[in-house]
Amino acid sequence: MEEKVEWKMLDPAMKKVWLWKAVVFFAIMWLSIGLPTLLGWLFTPASDPEKIIPLFICLISTFCLLVSFGFYCWWITLYYPRYKYALGKEGVLVNRGIWWKYRRTIPYGRIQHISIDQGPIEQIYKVYRVNSYTAGTGSAGGSSAGSGSTGPEGQILGVREPEPLRNEIMKRVERARIGDGVGGEPKGEGASEMLEELRAIRKALEKK
Repeated sequence: MEEKVEWKMLDPAMKKVWLWKAVVFFAIMWLSIGLPTLLGWLFTPASDPEKIIPLFICLISTFCLLVSFGFYCWWITLYYPRYKYALGKEGVLVNRGIWWKYRRTIPYGRIQHISIDQGPIEQIYKVYRVNSYTAGTGSAGGSSAGSGSTGPEGQILGVREPEPLRNEIMKRVERARIGDGVGGEPKGEGASEMLEELRAIRKALEKK
């Protein structure tokens, strides 16, 4: 029987984030391809029989980029409602995909670290990425710095208030490691003491 969870949508601002990322990307592509060929046409002498070739390349590349941009905008409208996440009983659930469906469960017991990232465009719209790292996915710092480290195993985009989500995930991680699962608190005096020690260590690390 499939677990019943409360699926949550991304913040609507993510659609604008994706759109502006596309604008920047396709603008750079046009500046790299379309603009040089346009300048080549403008500065080619009229007597040159091949003057039309740079203009032809400019028009074709511009048309292809515009079509690709339009397709990407259409893709955003399809992709956004299909990107959902939830905190299940056993782990963090991420569900996304249009033609190829993607659903991943990151067990709480495997999560080693939770990071909060925010790119330049995301800063404008005040949304964040909450990343879940397991033992096999390296550290958040290495991945964010582009050092070649493996990225997060689970990523939740478009989070308006990331700290409450991060704290809730970490609570469930602690319960999964020490207690009797995410559905209850640790049993026994020794387990409770270990839980308190872990919480104290986590708070100390957060202050650093």
